[in-house]
Amino acid sequence: MMDRGRISHGRAALSALVIFVYFAVTTAWLPSYVLRTALSSAPKNVADLVTVGIWGVFLLAGLWGLRKAQDEGWI
Repeated sequence: MMDRGRISHGRAALSALVIFVYFAVTTAWLPSYVLRTALSSAPKNVADLVTVGIWGVFLLAGLWGLRKAQDEGWI
């Protein structure tokens, strides 16, 4: 585990930007894109289930990644 010292403003801003972009793309844009393209002709129940599954997987992966990054001292 790394030292829990202070990080620079630049690194904090870059970390915040990366985190924001990850969650914006994977939990907002990607499920919407999949729903509009690949699942446009699928039954509504199937499309909803797949979309929520994609959203949930990337949300959990992001939360796990945040916790891992915190443990390693990256953020």
